[in-house]
Amino acid sequence: MEEPIVIGKDKFRIGEDETARRELRVVKVHDDVIQLQEEVHGIIALVGASSSVNIKKDELKNLIKVVKEQFGWTDICE
Repeated sequence: MEEPIVIGKDKFRIGEDETARRELRVVKVHDDVIQLQEEVHGIIALVGASSSVNIKKDELKNLIKVVKEQFGWTDICE
């Protein structure tokens, strides 16, 4: 697998004295498969059978740009 490309970063408040950091990354797994990785620091993680990634509009635009320019997916529309 290739090195992940960061497409978004932010911080948000989760309590009076605690701030969490979030980083959203994308990595090419195969020619037609990508993986979004959301890493959050500062919160206790819950374990479950499903997972989700929150993505902002500007992060989605960055994702589209990366898969076109870095991964060669020329058939992706904006």
